[in-house]
Amino acid sequence: MTNVEETLEEGGDPRSLETRTVVAGTGLGTAVGWAIIVLAILAVLAALAVARVFVVPVIMAFLLALVFSPLCRWFRRRGVPEPVAALAIVLGLLAGLAATSFSLALPVSGWLEDAPGIAREAERKLRVLAGYAEAVSEAGRQIEEAAASGEGTEAAPVEVVIAEQGPLTTVALGAPLIVAQTVFVLILTFFILASGSLFYERLVRVMPTLTEKKRALQIAYDIERDVSRYLLSITVINAGLGLAVGLAMALLGMPSPLAFGLLAFALNFVPFLGAIGGVAISFAVALVTLPTAFDAFVVAAVYFALTSVEGQVVTPWLVGRRLRLNTVVILIAVAFWAWLWSVMGMIMAVPLLVCLRVLCQHVEPLRPFGEFLAGREDR
Repeated sequence: MTNVEETLEEGGDPRSLETRTVVAGTGLGTAVGWAIIVLAILAVLAALAVARVFVVPVIMAFLLALVFSPLCRWFRRRGVPEPVAALAIVLGLLAGLAATSFSLALPVSGWLEDAPGIAREAERKLRVLAGYAEAVSEAGRQIEEAAASGEGTEAAPVEVVIAEQGPLTTVALGAPLIVAQTVFVLILTFFILASGSLFYERLVRVMPTLTEKKRALQIAYDIERDVSRYLLSITVINAGLGLAVGLAMALLGMPSPLAFGLLAFALNFVPFLGAIGGVAISFAVALVTLPTAFDAFVVAAVYFALTSVEGQVVTPWLVGRRLRLNTVVILIAVAFWAWLWSVMGMIMAVPLLVCLRVLCQHVEPLRPFGEFLAGREDR
């Protein structure tokens, strides 16, 4: 006997059985749909992790193209062909990158080469500062006496030396890949800029209705405007921070103040973690090169004060309310993309968040998520 017949014999309504069947089927279909979505997200993340050598330069090139597309159009309105403007922009990027690399190469290589000595010297000064030097020496003497008392009964230990790969060797091995990716980014950026509005034209053409064409074009232009405004603002702010840090390091007697200024400029593109890394590097170098540990703490405090003023006052004022993001979301995004794509992921985390927020503002089902991404001042 079927379920419908049983329902009819019991005096029930067959439509209620059909409703229950549809509801059960809908629940099962929803669960299967969510499972498929989760599996698709995991598959995309795995693909992004495996193909990061290719994907990261491509995304970086598109972000650079978003930043410089308004400038390229400005040149075009003044009669400069887009390929010429694109070539000038790419050559300017290459010149700036080369100048920064050459300025940082000598001091950074020296720091990497002397890293073990720097660590030992830093440990020695910190022990003196903390007053633990005598206790450590006494413990060392006791260990030596205990070892000497057992020399007659045990065989002499065999010294094992493990040759480790030094930091400079690691950098040298990774340099060809970094250079190749950089060249690829610059070449791809040139072709994107030289193509002009080709991508926008193709985007409009593939949309089926006039309303969707207008919406797609508005989203593209809003992403371009907000990302370019954000990255240009952050670049100007970081340049000012680098100048301030370089001058402060020179006044405090630090070696290679220009290198510290360039490091501050580069590291500050990574929210939160870049400032922490700059404070740690300045403290470590100062601890070795300056006379006392107190001087090193002063250097680190000055660096921290400058980055705090930049992060709490200058950046909120210049970036504006429209581009502010939830601080917790930024930290999570930086950690996530660092786990997925290492250093380049940390640099691209906030621009990708800006793109996502603009998209959420134009797509009705995603607007609550866009509100979650917004900073406190935007609400």
